[in-house]
Amino acid sequence: MAKTLYSSLFFLSFLVVELLGILPNVKGNILDDICPESFIPPLCFQMLRNDPSVPKGDIHGLLSTILQIAQDNTTSTYKLVKSILKQPIKDPNVKAQMTNCLRNYNDATDYLKQSNDFYKTGAYKNTSLYSSLAVYESVSCNHGFNEVPSELKPLSEAVQEVSNLSARIADNLK
Repeated sequence: MAKTLYSSLFFLSFLVVELLGILPNVKGNILDDICPESFIPPLCFQMLRNDPSVPKGDIHGLLSTILQIAQDNTTSTYKLVKSILKQPIKDPNVKAQMTNCLRNYNDATDYLKQSNDFYKTGAYKNTSLYSSLAVYESVSCNHGFNEVPSELKPLSEAVQEVSNLSARIADNLK
């Protein structure tokens, strides 16, 4: 599964980078250009389509929204992992991995805050770098499990999706 995830992330990154080379000139619904090529297209549309702050055709406005969603999802995932750790966990390996995940999502939260701060100053390469680090932290958490716990999987996928999108979009802004 981890090999498939890494292959998918690489493929997604390639597709999104190719797509985003033309995005600043997009007219109309920018989600129709971004989401079909994302890691999990239905999730991308679900998270962004109905958000009233998603301006159509405004790549900077979209990036701002995506960064906020990424921060919110990462914070929620951190809180979920923290609450899971408060419950009895019989398997010591699962407990150890959940403890690692808590650290991963704490770091991911910090990286996305820094990414957003860089975005606000126009430092788009650093925005991309720190969003990519958040993706790495989420993938690292998942990698430690034979199978990602069902309560963690949806939030983890959401963090990876929006963090990766923000990294790719920021990487192509000037």
